[in-house]
Amino acid sequence: MRSSSAEGNNEFMVDGVPISEVLSLHRTPFYLYSASRIRANLERLQTNLPGFDIFYSFKANPNLRICKILRELGAGADVSSRGELAAALRVGFDVGDIAFVGPGKSDDEIQQAITHGIFAIVVESTDELRLVDRLARRIGRNVRVLLRINTLEEPISPEMMVGGPSKFGFDEETLIDDVRMINLKNVQIEGIHVYSASQVLDADLIAKHIDYVADLALRVADGLGFDLKCVDFGGGFGVPYGDGEPLDLNVIREAAFRARDLLKQRACRLIFELGRYIVAEAGIFVTRVLWVKQSRGENFVITDGGMNHFSRPVVMRVSHPIGILNKLKEPADVACNVTGPICTPIDVSGRNIRLPRPEPGDIIGIFNAGAYGYTMSMLNFMSLGLPAEIMIDGGKIEVVRKAREASSMFDDQPL
Repeated sequence: MRSSSAEGNNEFMVDGVPISEVLSLHRTPFYLYSASRIRANLERLQTNLPGFDIFYSFKANPNLRICKILRELGAGADVSSRGELAAALRVGFDVGDIAFVGPGKSDDEIQQAITHGIFAIVVESTDELRLVDRLARRIGRNVRVLLRINTLEEPISPEMMVGGPSKFGFDEETLIDDVRMINLKNVQIEGIHVYSASQVLDADLIAKHIDYVADLALRVADGLGFDLKCVDFGGGFGVPYGDGEPLDLNVIREAAFRARDLLKQRACRLIFELGRYIVAEAGIFVTRVLWVKQSRGENFVITDGGMNHFSRPVVMRVSHPIGILNKLKEPADVACNVTGPICTPIDVSGRNIRLPRPEPGDIIGIFNAGAYGYTMSMLNFMSLGLPAEIMIDGGKIEVVRKAREASSMFDDQPL
């Protein structure tokens, strides 16, 4: 979500609702989401990738209201924990549209996945494959699995998950020998899963990955002698956090069509699992300026929400766009360091950001905060309470997660 305002208006608006209206009902800090942007992002993917199922990656943002919107539009669910599985089931995702992915599944999580009869468990090692088979036999059910593969692809992103030693998946070069030696009773291998990297902004590299995985799926199915029924290409579609160009879906669509044509004789399900691409730009972290001070030639804007409530700029060292939401039309001619209230020098959301002259009471917006925001943050740090999550849908302001006051942070602890 980029800065927007009505003609002649100096304040930020979300889907026609001015930020002042939201602030009249809810105090800062909070996350603010656009339902229309979430819908548009998923529909863009569905239009460009016909024949492919889009599984929403809950880890990006598991807010139930967001997940419900995506389920209503036909998305599946990519979950990686018992909590995310419970959320997907509560929202109403069909069990046939849920895949469980992750390198550290517990016995209990695997049992829950088997018991609920989800579409597939994505298995990442020979030990896990044996465990799934053993638990399925104990429960008395057959289980569909996909084999996650650590491919020999070249690195394409700092957040690379294949190409070298990895906790993720079977090594491509030993996969067939490793799996062939296991005598499976209740497990049916029906496909492969490859998630190569996150936050990839080069469409040509994603297209190359799609070509690679489609060919690999055929080789693995033939090598292990199973009927190929599903290929999960992963995701990793990036979102520009600065002034970069958005991802070119035309290039990705052409590669997806090539893969679809190559695999059409196998009549298998084709999946992309995506999170950030769907929700990142649909969210803003909104916080209020408490103090403005100068120190040795630099301006510091101290706000009421920092790395405790939105950790991503610090933890991932990502430069999110930042603006003053009540001064959109004023010239951005002051270099500022935007910080939070946390007692550490690393609590900086943006360094040397050019803003209109800031004043106490101004409203700061940190954009592209819809993914890996609330649930990725160290929310309990310094016991400042929890921010609300708010959604604008059809011009209506909805609280989709309540704030928690700082005074209540210790209510569940005995003295």
